[in-house]
Amino acid sequence: MTYPDPYQPGQGQYLPAPVSGHPQQGWGPPAPQLVVAPKSAGAAIVLEIVLGLFGIFGVGNIYAGKVATGIVLMLTFWVTFWINFLLIFIVIGWVTMPLTWLAYLAVGAILAARGVEQYNARILAGYR
Repeated sequence: MTYPDPYQPGQGQYLPAPVSGHPQQGWGPPAPQLVVAPKSAGAAIVLEIVLGLFGIFGVGNIYAGKVATGIVLMLTFWVTFWINFLLIFIVIGWVTMPLTWLAYLAVGAILAARGVEQYNARILAGYR
């Protein structure tokens, strides 16, 4: 079975008229534009701090697109938490546990805000 060649004249089929502005040789409708909304640094910081109050660090970084950083923050916090918990029995844990928690709150929020800035810069660079 043979099929008619749509590019040969006289076979009853015609080429579509070119449409200007299409990136692929001018044929067809214009390509749709993908619109990605920028992320909020405030939302990343709130996620990091509010969930950090319950010992869940790294969620703000995951929201910011820094998944590896978020997972590292989660895992290292829990490792240091249990080390500090054991240190409570020799009194030093009473000092190191709150300091560790405060450090993770501050560092996690700063890293989340920077991650959002980097994410938004990558998004904007893609539109230029």
